[in-house]
Amino acid sequence: KAEPVSKINTADGSEEIVGLKSNGEKAIVYVNDFSDFGDLYDCKIENLNFSSLEKLDKNINTKNAEIAACLSNDETKLFFASDKPGGYGGIDIYLCQKLPNGKWSMPQNLGPTINSKYDEDFPNISPDGKILYFSSKGHTSMGGYDIFSATWDDSKKKFLGIQNLGYPINTPEDNMNFRISESGKYGYISAIRNDG
Repeated sequence: KAEPVSKINTADGSEEIVGLKSNGEKAIVYVNDFSDFGDLYDCKIENLNFSSLEKLDKNINTKNAEIAACLSNDETKLFFASDKPGGYGGIDIYLCQKLPNGKWSMPQNLGPTINSKYDEDFPNISPDGKILYFSSKGHTSMGGYDIFSATWDDSKKKFLGIQNLGYPINTPEDNMNFRISESGKYGYISAIRNDG
């Protein structure tokens, strides 16, 4: 039976878990308190107990919309989606890396290989850190948002080889927010389906 999470839910706005580590120990929460477009927060999870929310750095949260995010399993990389100025169009995916002082680096746009003139959103990194999953309205979308993957190329230091995950995962409707389990055996999506 579903129960409200008191340390996340507030009376003043809306809250969504938009990123979850594959081991389930940390979540990224989007909070819209209606004073701006919403910000991203960090939340630890231990034995299904949620910690209080901790707002991510100012170089991540801006006056623009920061919509979704994910952490690598070693918590050294944070991928997030934003419509802030300077991108390739619409919503783009950015990367921040953990600095030696424990702060996040300035965001780095993942570039035109990942980001198109359309919206790219809902990043999720595989447990081994080698595959980036994301939703896009561009590239070779079947219609609306489709789920894509890109593989990390260590020699070129970027994600390459974008692939549409194809039918039956993708359909002409929106298919978003793909998450993969720690074992890599299970994947979860948010989608509109006739049998939903």
